[in-house]
Amino acid sequence: MFFYCIAALGLHSPLLTYQSPLLLQKGQCVRIQIKNKHHKGVVLRQVNKPDFVCKTLEVEHFYFNRRQQILADFIAYYYHCSYAESYNLFEPFMQFVWHCNQNLNPKPRKKQNPQNPQSQKMQNLNLPNLAPKLDSALDSALIDSALDFNSESTLDSAYKSISMDSTFWHTKLPNFETIRFFTDIPLSSNRTIATLKPLSQAQLAASNFIESKHVSLLFGDTGSGKTEIYFYHIAKALSQNKSALFLMPEIALTPQILARLESSFGDCVGVWHSKLTKAQKQNIINNIYTQRIKIIAGARSALFLPLANLGVIIVDEEHDEAYKSLQNPRYNARDLCLFLAQKAHIKVILGSATPSLSSYVLAKNNKYLYRLKGRFFDSAKDFILEQHKCELSPNLLQHLHQTLESKKQAIFFLPTRAHFKSLLCLQCGYGFQCPFCSVNMSLHLSQNALVCHYCAYTQAIPNQCLQCNNHDLSTNRIGTAQIADELKVHFPHANIAVFDKDHASTHKKLKEILHNFNTHKIDILVGTQMLSKGHDYHNVALAVVMGIDYVLNGGDFKSFERGIALLHQIAGRSGRKERGKVFIQSLQTDWIRLFLGDYEEFLKWEFTHRSHAYPPFKRLAMIHFSHTNKAQAKANMLQILPFLERNKEITIIGYGQNAIEKIANKWRFHILLSAPKTKQILSAIQNLDVDIDIDALDTL
Repeated sequence: MFFYCIAALGLHSPLLTYQSPLLLQKGQCVRIQIKNKHHKGVVLRQVNKPDFVCKTLEVEHFYFNRRQQILADFIAYYYHCSYAESYNLFEPFMQFVWHCNQNLNPKPRKKQNPQNPQSQKMQNLNLPNLAPKLDSALDSALIDSALDFNSESTLDSAYKSISMDSTFWHTKLPNFETIRFFTDIPLSSNRTIATLKPLSQAQLAASNFIESKHVSLLFGDTGSGKTEIYFYHIAKALSQNKSALFLMPEIALTPQILARLESSFGDCVGVWHSKLTKAQKQNIINNIYTQRIKIIAGARSALFLPLANLGVIIVDEEHDEAYKSLQNPRYNARDLCLFLAQKAHIKVILGSATPSLSSYVLAKNNKYLYRLKGRFFDSAKDFILEQHKCELSPNLLQHLHQTLESKKQAIFFLPTRAHFKSLLCLQCGYGFQCPFCSVNMSLHLSQNALVCHYCAYTQAIPNQCLQCNNHDLSTNRIGTAQIADELKVHFPHANIAVFDKDHASTHKKLKEILHNFNTHKIDILVGTQMLSKGHDYHNVALAVVMGIDYVLNGGDFKSFERGIALLHQIAGRSGRKERGKVFIQSLQTDWIRLFLGDYEEFLKWEFTHRSHAYPPFKRLAMIHFSHTNKAQAKANMLQILPFLERNKEITIIGYGQNAIEKIANKWRFHILLSAPKTKQILSAIQNLDVDIDIDALDTL
């Protein structure tokens, strides 16, 4: 009997010990019993026989391969979470299992029984080299039967997934009761790759640079042709019988980029995002197992799919904070890709028109930065900066009128999707806060309600102040819905649509809005950050940026970076085919004007002005304390504080109540730490049971 340390997936439990008569490897998926309920688990290591009676585990036909084990172990260590939490992120590989007779001497070949369903299946397979071998092995009783594949389609998929070159077919079989075929063995592919558009000289130079590096940061302007370079390296991976992973923020998974992938690579492309149903996800996973899918375009969680023989990972829009998980484990998918490049020798290409300062500095210091200038700066753009608060000014309306008169289209960007950020009393200044979270609620006229964007609490719009009973209520921030309503008043004959998470809540709705805009059924598109992600608007002549001051004054160390990056991304949507205009409203126009020519100029400025207490100069971490009792949350923070203050390798930047004091009826406190290296932070907390966000981006 063997004994194993098991992590129970999806449970908040300590590591457990179970027994099995089988010799198992690390990463093997098992089924364990806890309090008379069955749960999934993973083998972490073999252990000595304990001094207590162990339950027996059941072996499942799934496993985490070496790449997944390396990454899961790193996540548990680096992001200070349990093995159960880290391994639970992954979709395991499948094992196709056949029982073999103990007597390995082949029996005389029996006459084929045409009624044998397994024999009939093999005859129907279009695998001339493999089918006879399976057939012969079954006939000679070297293989008894296929296990746990009751579905005909599943059994066929299992057969088709076996490698032609599997060592199973050696003349002498190893003395095992069970033979397993692992789906991460690379299979040959008969798929053809469409001829890709030839790269320009500038693109070819960038591609050659990428080819020479294990990791590269492609700093390419909007419209410079980064996507064509990505496709070239995907095609190269496929030609080497490898798979490819194309990561992007979820809101950048647009129909346009997916159509381009499918046009270039056919039906071996799969898409992975949070809006897929459970059945759709399982179908994709099954197609990955059988290697019908060899390219995945997806959001951050696609990193954990069981792609066999992974050859290249592309992280588009690498600066986007959507790569960072806000829930445990609080991993950053971009950073995990860099780890894989180092440990698993997988080529990683980071790409962005507005790279993060941390990525830019790291790439420059390690000589893997490539600057690709292109159409964004070559095309003619007129920047109009108006020193004005966020509203439809006469100057703005005039430029919009000219755009519509010339049969062109316009986009309007605002940083918030509700009618207003908050509702205020003009007499006493009272804001209508969520009773469960310490934030003002947003006004959604379509629902006739105030909605909390943190816990989703909803209440009817009040007609008077709850504090002083005054009826004179106003707002302090404009949003997409109000701008759309006001535009309809000024331009009653224009077709105006809103493009935000409320109006594009499903893939179908998103696709419909983009189709209507690109076919000019919509004249003006008003939206949030979704406007800037991966959309190629052919007829947009005016891009309007409103409310950017709210982003620039966001209150944390990355506010300037977020704001200027957004400006460049929105500006890149205008004038992609012809001359375009970018209209920017701000109370900080002189400062903004300094960086409109080149985003790299802003990165240089930010590098010299950002406090050295923050990245990229220091590593940042935030310890969270939350409780329904405010005093208890504070006490938990104060209990930990002395241990950290005694550590001279870390700096406590601050501690106390969060800016957003309460979320989901829990009071929130924090301790913000920095150190030259992350390992110093991890060392300081290694014996503390705390909820910590390593490389924190959200400090509110």
